[in-house]
Amino acid sequence: MGGSQSTRKLSVDNDNSIQVSQEALDRIQSQLAAKQASQPPPPQYAAPQYPAPPYYESRRPQQEHSSEEAYWNRRIEDLKKAHEKISATMQLEYQKTLKEANELFNSVNEKKVAIKTAPCQEEKAKVLQCYKANPDKSLLCSVLVNQFNDCVCKSRVAAVSATS
Repeated sequence: MGGSQSTRKLSVDNDNSIQVSQEALDRIQSQLAAKQASQPPPPQYAAPQYPAPPYYESRRPQQEHSSEEAYWNRRIEDLKKAHEKISATMQLEYQKTLKEANELFNSVNEKKVAIKTAPCQEEKAKVLQCYKANPDKSLLCSVLVNQFNDCVCKSRVAAVSATS
């Protein structure tokens, strides 16, 4: 039921096959040979010639080496000086920025400290005074405690709305 391949083989003979004449084959082969003969041969690549390392060259005078050495030493010193100038400038800018940031931070902190005085100090003092006056009768101070609680809730709402 379609689970395996069919074992039957079918072969068809083509009676109308294309026949190429010997003349056509000879003509195609001669055209290919002419094309190959007219094309130049591919270039031959030679191994690259690398110069000898400097320590093998004995023809260069010692004076040329010393002048190059002096040039590069001057160049290195100039670059060191330029780097030191840049480093000093960066350090000054860093110190300036740090000072400005500290001044801004200190002024903001001073404002926050001035603003953040504890709220409801009067109500708190009244509640404490009531408790001291009535140590055994704390229920007498319930009105003052409720006033203190209302004050704290209002100050919390005010603080949250001020930061938003």
